[in-house]
Amino acid sequence: MIAHLLILGALSADPDAAQVSVKLMSFDDPQMELAMLNAEGRPEPVTLYAHALSEPVTTLCKEGQFTLFRRPKTTDPKEVLVPIATSPVPAGATKLIAIVSGSDDQARLNLILDNGGTAAAGTIRFFNLCPKSVGLSMPGERRILPSGQEITLHPQVKPAQYGQAQFFLPGEDGNWLIAGGLRWLQLEDIRSLLFLLPAPGEEGQIKVRGVEERIAAETKQTAPVNPPASGNKKTAISKTLSQR
Repeated sequence: MIAHLLILGALSADPDAAQVSVKLMSFDDPQMELAMLNAEGRPEPVTLYAHALSEPVTTLCKEGQFTLFRRPKTTDPKEVLVPIATSPVPAGATKLIAIVSGSDDQARLNLILDNGGTAAAGTIRFFNLCPKSVGLSMPGERRILPSGQEITLHPQVKPAQYGQAQFFLPGEDGNWLIAGGLRWLQLEDIRSLLFLLPAPGEEGQIKVRGVEERIAAETKQTAPVNPPASGNKKTAISKTLSQR
């Protein structure tokens, strides 16, 4: 299952080598220093944090597999890369979020489709990592999220105001019991990725882990109000750029 390290020519010629943009995060370690293959098929260092997603890195995935490696100790291109985790790439995926759980010696890699972009601004994406279904109640929404499933919601909370949510777990008598809550500041240029897990040592309680990411607004290219009428366009353009 581990993809072999290939040279650039072989990767480019292989129709099964998919080009994917990946953002990464560490789920357990505050910071991990790893490596992955970039779009040219060469090892590239990448730093994973537990509090934020990394910048997107474009990679080529051989045979539908995405692999993370230990960071090379030298800059020698002949140094053998040591894989620590691999995962199949979902069919047709072009943008992914890679989540590394555990430590470097026993790392686990999970890939999820990234539905980012401006449409995701102001949303909260919930991932239920509990062994049971989780009930979710928040302004404008009452949902049951099965174990292992996810859902993306845009809370009905006014921008720059606080919202509150409650989580529920099914009890033995079939009733839903309160298992935790969440309070957040609704910002329309932020998306949140929240993972719901069993709280260690607290039966019937849910722990929330997650990250926030600022969504940049799309800029629209517009023509200059007063385009230069003279034939000396090179001078006009240089002057405009120097003033930015």
